[in-house]
Amino acid sequence: MTARRTVTIRDVASHAGVSMTTVSDVVNGKGRVDPSTRQRVLDSVRDVGWRPRRSARALRSGETGIFALCFPRREHGVQDWLLNADYDMALVAACAAAAVDSGRQLLLAPRPTDLEDLARLDVDGVIIADPQERDPALRILDQAGIPTVTVERDIRRADTWWVGTDNAGGATSALDHLAGRGAVRIALLTADARWSWFADTTAAYRAWCAEHRRRPLIRTIDADDPRTAAAQAVHSLLRLKNPPDAILALPQGSALGVLDAAELAGVDVPADLKLIAGIDSQTLLVSQPPVTAIDQQPMRIAKAAVELLITRVSGADAPGPTLVSTELVVRRSTAGAR
Repeated sequence: MTARRTVTIRDVASHAGVSMTTVSDVVNGKGRVDPSTRQRVLDSVRDVGWRPRRSARALRSGETGIFALCFPRREHGVQDWLLNADYDMALVAACAAAAVDSGRQLLLAPRPTDLEDLARLDVDGVIIADPQERDPALRILDQAGIPTVTVERDIRRADTWWVGTDNAGGATSALDHLAGRGAVRIALLTADARWSWFADTTAAYRAWCAEHRRRPLIRTIDADDPRTAAAQAVHSLLRLKNPPDAILALPQGSALGVLDAAELAGVDVPADLKLIAGIDSQTLLVSQPPVTAIDQQPMRIAKAAVELLITRVSGADAPGPTLVSTELVVRRSTAGAR
């Protein structure tokens, strides 16, 4: 077989009918370029399949030695994120450690939204955390031929380059625990984001309710303001003729909203209302009462994601998705002790 020739900036310039300086200015966001010319250059970058490489190492070896980790864009401020981002921060730390162990570096970057973002993302591979349904970042990365794996999966994609927690198993374990503590009317708080975590857990909840002949009681809340939205949802739930006696609250921060609503309504947790959070955090450990939570195992997830990306960058076939089991961390919100 004839080796495939490396596509260069010269090919882009020739295809677009401009100078190499103009191509460089467009992809690096420098200089003043006519909008129609800029678009022609970006179209040519896509058409010829050029991947800009700026580092000296990349010019020598074709590799940068860098992986990128991209989280969803946050609508609210950094302060709100930090209060509930134990999982994300553990994921970053563990990904960085795994990347360093493999002789690479980790870049924390925003998701690429267009070819200009892609040109600035000068890396060998990308880990996308919590992809949404038909995630546009994955489409852009696919078009550019950049090896990518995801933490959790895009529910509309059939590929197996992803690592995730056993969401169904975690939900079933939590519901069994609540039932074992005497809960009869268990409600689920999920979110309006189209993430596999929410979709898989909701499906498992419905299946569990059908198996145990329980009526599903689901409320979907705003994923970008989970504490406030959860408090509002629980306030309405507690006013039902037969209110829930237990809640599984999935989104980060939503369990705190449940505690807010319960305190306002004079409902005791756990005597009157048992509570499990879908994702653990230090805040839940020191809340009153401390909240039982599903440990999503971010350290194990991160290590598996980096290992899977190394496999993909090497050109090997997909080994299949990696599922990591969760652990239920029991605290006083379900223990029943005063």
